[in-house]
Amino acid sequence: MIGRFFRKLFGARTPVPPAKHEGHTFVSVAVEHPGPTNAIAAEEIEDRFYRMLLGVAPSADLAMSATEQAAARRVRDAFGTERFDVGTLPRLPSVVPQLMRSLRNDDSSSRTLAEQISRDTVLVGEIIRVANSAYFRTARPVTGLPQAITLLGQNGLRRVVMQLVMRPILRTDTDALSRAAGDRLWEHAERCARTCVFLSRPAADPFEAFLAGLVSQTGAQTIMLELDAAGLAQLSLSRPFVAALGQQVERLSLHAARHWQFPSRVVQALAERADPADAGARTPLGRALLAASRVAMLDVLVEQGLADPDSVLLATPTQGFNQERLVAARDDLRTPTAAEA
Repeated sequence: MIGRFFRKLFGARTPVPPAKHEGHTFVSVAVEHPGPTNAIAAEEIEDRFYRMLLGVAPSADLAMSATEQAAARRVRDAFGTERFDVGTLPRLPSVVPQLMRSLRNDDSSSRTLAEQISRDTVLVGEIIRVANSAYFRTARPVTGLPQAITLLGQNGLRRVVMQLVMRPILRTDTDALSRAAGDRLWEHAERCARTCVFLSRPAADPFEAFLAGLVSQTGAQTIMLELDAAGLAQLSLSRPFVAALGQQVERLSLHAARHWQFPSRVVQALAERADPADAGARTPLGRALLAASRVAMLDVLVEQGLADPDSVLLATPTQGFNQERLVAARDDLRTPTAAEA
């Protein structure tokens, strides 16, 4: 589905697998704040990331065509206001709201949690799998749900639950291009969640930081499907058009978090992230999410051969983090976690 959209929207192109992108010459943008030679501006990172998802080459076009402007307005009208149809948003499994309420309650017993989790066999298997990972180094294999719940703790449980819920929302299996885009979106979600926790310490709640990072690109698939269904004419892929699509992804992700009744601080951080001028990041979690999303994008680009391994997000005053902190966030992503162990 996404592959058809790309072909309709941007013209017939030969799909380019991630590994083949290495031959592209990316167009750098001017930056106002000089930094290390390996630092890349946020705008450049986002442009490369979305082009990778779309499977299209870089562009030096700095103005949208009339057709692009019409397409951008169509997406903005459909998803950029409070009046859009919430029915277009993915639905969370029915077990999730009740389980999340229990996990927010410190008085919830392991038995209560086990009863709720046991209704979803896939969730049971994932929790036991993580509990048996090398990260926890248990003397004996964990075979029962109560033992796994005790080992992971409430924060660990909440993370496993939300990862399992969000994975199919971001990943699709309709064709090669959509699978590749979904895989990259999921890689970004996991890394953004982790980096958001890292950068928000000690000011923000760790799980809220994790959740904000995990859902920050939730809107991507819905917008792509909508544009695919519209059957739009061929467009040139200018840098402003790519940026406009990215902006609508962030705004729809905000709508989704509100629709799912996520914690207010998570919703606020997503609202700040969606500000087009980076001027809205006022809260510690909002600032962390703004930087974490870009750090995660760059890490995915590095893995796909679209950026040098030592690249780092360029620090700017609007982001609220110095260059040393952003380098530390990049390096933290390269340390194994429980889920990876």
